[in-house]
Amino acid sequence: MKTKEKEKKIGVRTSFAVIRRILKDAKPILPWLGLAVLIDLAAVTLTMLGPDMLGRLSDMLYEYEKSGTPIDRSLFLSEAGKLVLYYIGAAALSVTMMVLMNNVVSRHYTCRIRTEMSEKIARIPCSYFDRTPSGDVIARMTNDVSVMGGSIHNILDILINGVLKLVMVTVIILVMNPLMAAIILVFVPFSLILSSLLAAKSEKHFDDYRGSLGKIYALTEEDFTGFDTVKAYNLEALQQKKYDALTEGAERQYADGIRLSGKVEPTVALLNGITYVAICLVGGLLAVGGTVGVGELVAFVLYAKLFAGPLESISNGLSMMQSTVAAARRVYEFIDEEEIAELPPAPLPEGDGAVVFDDVSFSYTEKQPLIEHLSVSVAPGQKVAIVGPTGGGKTTIVNLLMRFYDPQSGRILVDGRDTGTMNRQDVRSEFSMVLQDTWLFSGTVYENIAYGKEGATKEEVIEAAKRAHVDDFVKTLPNGYDTLINEETNNISAGQKQLLTIARAYLSGRKILILDEATSNVDTRTEILIQNTMDDLMRGKTSFVIAHRLSTIVDANLILVIDNGHIVESGTHETLLKKGGLYSEIYNSQYALLK
Repeated sequence: MKTKEKEKKIGVRTSFAVIRRILKDAKPILPWLGLAVLIDLAAVTLTMLGPDMLGRLSDMLYEYEKSGTPIDRSLFLSEAGKLVLYYIGAAALSVTMMVLMNNVVSRHYTCRIRTEMSEKIARIPCSYFDRTPSGDVIARMTNDVSVMGGSIHNILDILINGVLKLVMVTVIILVMNPLMAAIILVFVPFSLILSSLLAAKSEKHFDDYRGSLGKIYALTEEDFTGFDTVKAYNLEALQQKKYDALTEGAERQYADGIRLSGKVEPTVALLNGITYVAICLVGGLLAVGGTVGVGELVAFVLYAKLFAGPLESISNGLSMMQSTVAAARRVYEFIDEEEIAELPPAPLPEGDGAVVFDDVSFSYTEKQPLIEHLSVSVAPGQKVAIVGPTGGGKTTIVNLLMRFYDPQSGRILVDGRDTGTMNRQDVRSEFSMVLQDTWLFSGTVYENIAYGKEGATKEEVIEAAKRAHVDDFVKTLPNGYDTLINEETNNISAGQKQLLTIARAYLSGRKILILDEATSNVDTRTEILIQNTMDDLMRGKTSFVIAHRLSTIVDANLILVIDNGHIVESGTHETLLKKGGLYSEIYNSQYALLK
């Protein structure tokens, strides 16, 4: 029991902390918030003047009906005109405030948070995205941030239309008639306590709902990116079953949250209704006894009605804030993720691309060691092939070279400098990469090649395209180098995508190359042409080639055979074949398949 109470207290503190942070993040838009507050304050003030004015008009009519006292028509019409202007002015100011909030405040607030999240992506370690679906991150950046934008409206409604109006009405009714005011004030604690309790219970359901939305986004993205695979294996029914289960769960969580939060407003409305009836009965008795004037009673009843509005506004705002807190918590969890410690940029090491692995050990998880005590020296200009069984650690070596991950122990040196002491961007500026999984950006063919070198000239781009045998197929495209590659990159073939990434590597001209089965998606004739130009590209550069087809690396200066994170064999193609070890076994098995 004590544990549950402790957890509940922690949850409350966390919710308040999230709300405080939302307000803190709104500091850049404080001038606009201040303007909105002033506008809303003016609207509330005009609203407060209405009942008093209407009470005086009611007194004039009552005196005329009761004793025949003549009505000063000019005064009556003047007061009535003012009353109309008060309500029109209050309505106009409320609309102005909402337009301001929608078009200025929320837009800038949510835009800044999304920008912050976008910038955060560049500083989060790769391990975060290994365990978090990208669809979940997208859900946080879109849906959850939008909910946070709406929270600014809720907070202002609570503070201005709710609390401020409540205070103003309380002061007015206490001055007018303390007895009837006491009737109203008795019910206030009950309304607020019930609102808070019901709203707090709904928070967990909204939190679960936001988590389910992230999973739905992730599954939807999975279906789109793996569309061909889903179709080829007739997995539509299975994927739909997963989607149905997630949406049913989300629907149930949202319904539970709404069921609880939905009780807040009608509960408060019921208490307000009881209060309103009590005021009318007591006020009626006082009016009959001559203690209260008719105009005063009319004004008081209207103020009582105004009193109910803020309570409902506060209760409704508290209810909606639970959904906001759940969304904001997910956003702040992402923003607060541990970042990669980054060093300032520094001059790059001088040299021709010497690379040393000095007793390097690394694992993705503590329970499953991968690279252990790896030591190897690569001279400038050498072509190093990395071969071995799947899962042996070949791609991990590339990840370590590029500092996508850092080793748990040992060092990686480039031209004598420990990459762990270098800025990551500086490390990566030493490498060009051509991977088996190609990646192109939305844009033109020209732009995709030009990504390889900042400020590249048109002549340099075309020259790189020619060397990668891209130029010929680009000329056959509708708009040549200005042809747009669509978002799914399905308007060019897989082999053509690979050629474009190879051209990008040519253009970069960096001294160390990483090639991961770079010709796997091209036909045999094109592969031979590219292999010849690859030799030219790698000349004078240090090259790491992850090879699955061993026929492509028989001329490597050094072949490293990796198995379970260890170099089990190393040497040239001929040397390793003579050893009759793992390399010979892999090579002969591939050769046997070709017979």
